[in-house]
Amino acid sequence: MSAARILTLYRAIFVALLSLASLQALLVGREGGHNIVLLAGAEIAAALALLWRPTQVVGACVLLGIFAVAQVLSALAAQWPTQFLQYAASTLLIVAMGRAIRREL
Repeated sequence: MSAARILTLYRAIFVALLSLASLQALLVGREGGHNIVLLAGAEIAAALALLWRPTQVVGACVLLGIFAVAQVLSALAAQWPTQFLQYAASTLLIVAMGRAIRREL
């Protein structure tokens, strides 16, 4: 399997898992009375933008901003989850590897 195909598969899985996690946060947030609809909705839209090459940089920038906001909100709640850092690293990896692979072609 080529590097481009592996990256395409990783990108699709990452977007699917991120969208599922955002959907779960939306459902839990509504039940708990928290107003996370805008943040989770934006995260889903930005993740989907990461799938399409012309919008992937914009989607990645929005995702990085959302992950930063989520990390700050977690810190304010005295929680220090590391998944937002992992999500950010994956987002950067997807964009950087995509550019590197395109340069080689």
